[in-house]
Amino acid sequence: MKFLLILQGDTSGDLCRDEFEDVASEAGELVGGELLADQQSAVTVPDRARATPIDAFYLVDVENRARAVELAQLLPDAHTAGRSVEVRAVMHSTAADF
Repeated sequence: MKFLLILQGDTSGDLCRDEFEDVASEAGELVGGELLADQQSAVTVPDRARATPIDAFYLVDVENRARAVELAQLLPDAHTAGRSVEVRAVMHSTAADF
């Protein structure tokens, strides 16, 4: 199952995530991930304020939701005041039909 780990918060997202990346990579569960540009350069359509800024994400392919949560808990964002990690299941791959 694929899960998106959404890293969000009002504080700096400049945290060391090496432990998570090492564990998920070695297990063959890390599909990818990216840091996002500063929210000041973002455009929201329609123009509404977003309550919690998203500044990075990881896509993991794991056996079950419990494993995705276990990996999310390795991220320092899950233990830093003002930050959180949302674990959300990916319903299907948009590129599957191509």
